[in-house]
Amino acid sequence: MVKPTYYLIKVKEIKDNVYILENGSLRAILAVPGVNIELLNEEDQNLFLSQFKSLLDGLDFPLQVFVYSRYENLDNYLKLIQARYEEESNPLIKFQIDEYMKFLEDYLENHKVMKKMFFLVVPYDSASSEIPLPIAQKMPQTESYQEMLFQLETRVEYVIQMLSNMGLVPIRLNNLELLELLFECYNPALRYGQIPKQIVDKLTEFLGE
Repeated sequence: MVKPTYYLIKVKEIKDNVYILENGSLRAILAVPGVNIELLNEEDQNLFLSQFKSLLDGLDFPLQVFVYSRYENLDNYLKLIQARYEEESNPLIKFQIDEYMKFLEDYLENHKVMKKMFFLVVPYDSASSEIPLPIAQKMPQTESYQEMLFQLETRVEYVIQMLSNMGLVPIRLNNLELLELLFECYNPALRYGQIPKQIVDKLTEFLGE
């Protein structure tokens, strides 16, 4: 018998902008914009790679890179172009906007526009998380949740600082964004555009926010 999807999800709880896993480990998620270093000049490339090397050299914990692809919904963009077309009074510019809209509509009929999103998973594992769960549950807690959270936040701050030195602007996912990401990963049919509002409302209700 095939087990339900939730058996695959090792997340026990989401709070304080953190995934709390079944074994007590913590995970924070940073969304990081992609950079095509081929578009940088040689000096900027060398600086970027040097800063990236400094980030890696300074790590004393594992750092997971997670790449996530989803379909991009351009409906709002098309509506914006349509509104611009209706407001334009110059016939030449209006013609150019109309041609651009036709090009986009024809292109989107035959192509799916994908957007890649990059995430960094910052972990903190307590000593007991390495012990099998049934045994760990019977052992006294040697490290409190607040102590673990403090250690995790210290790691997150370090990663954010090093990414900022590279010219990147990482975004820390909050509780709702963590839940939405988890929901989308296990519901790939909803990757086109945004999660429906009624589902977002349910997720928010689930978090009690």
